Amino acid sequence: MKTGYKSMVLLSLLLTVGCATSPMKLKSDQAPVKIQSNQSPATLEEGRHIVPVRQLQNAAYVSLGAIGQATGYRAQWLPDGSYGMGDNDAVWVFRTGESAVSIAGRSSSMPAPALKEGNEMFVPVNALQRLIGDVTVFHTQENEVAFFPKPTPGETGANGQNAEFAEKPSSQSGMKAAANEESSASTLLTFAKKFMGVPYEFGTTTYAQSKSFDCSSFTQYVFDRFGIDLPRVARAQAEQGKFVSRDELRAGDLLFFYVPGRFKSNETVGHVGIYMGNGNMIHASPKPEDGVQITPIDKEYWKDTYLYAKRYS
Repeated sequence: MKTGYKSMVLLSLLLTVGCATSPMKLKSDQAPVKIQSNQSPATLEEGRHIVPVRQLQNAAYVSLGAIGQATGYRAQWLPDGSYGMGDNDAVWVFRTGESAVSIAGRSSSMPAPALKEGNEMFVPVNALQRLIGDVTVFHTQENEVAFFPKPTPGETGANGQNAEFAEKPSSQSGMKAAANEESSASTLLTFAKKFMGVPYEFGTTTYAQSKSFDCSSFTQYVFDRFGIDLPRVARAQAEQGKFVSRDELRAGDLLFFYVPGRFKSNETVGHVGIYMGNGNMIHASPKPEDGVQITPIDKEYWKDTYLYAKRYS
């Protein structure tokens, strides 16, 4: 009996230890635990991107780096000490301790200042609708901001077309105008090609200071040489000029594209290049190579992401 009793006690102890060391399973309806960290990471849950909210100076803040990670926008410190977010250029520009923010070159304001914590920049949660409400879908809760996928356009691109790029003047007057502008466009493109291989740098300063370009600083710099004053970022450049149909493109027109992503708008300008003719553009981009480059725009990616063209002459 004593031996049997000891065996039962030993078995009971083994079972207890086994249960204690076994991993605990969550119920199917139990939400996963989010781990907070100094990097404020965005996490993917059930098709949503989750960005944690942090309390800074007794207010709810969220990391711009985490928003960039969630949406697909670049978000980083810029050479001049400000913080930028955007596709291929810095559409949003923030400064530490300031409520003012530049959005596509226009001044706006937030209810509270941007704050730097470690190497991150944080903005107030109650500023998000004003800042990015037109380009993302999100829902804010007490401890998190959830980003939801944007509807994707059809396979034919945002403008519903997938035709080859080509110059096709539609009338005698159009042919005459094209001939009159051919010489100036050729001069502009000759100047633009002098910068082939100049490195791409997101949110760069002036070329004289940085010896680099992003997409819109390149077009701005080239056009300025020929007396055409363009805004600093592609989204603002797209608001000027005259619309040009795809079948009437001429060398020197600007081409505007969106940069695709699941959690941001595919209808917002995110890249710009200068049309060269013969199905090519010259532009500053981190890909397919890095820097100022000539790219065939009849390739699938550029067809699918093409929005429209503008003429400034």
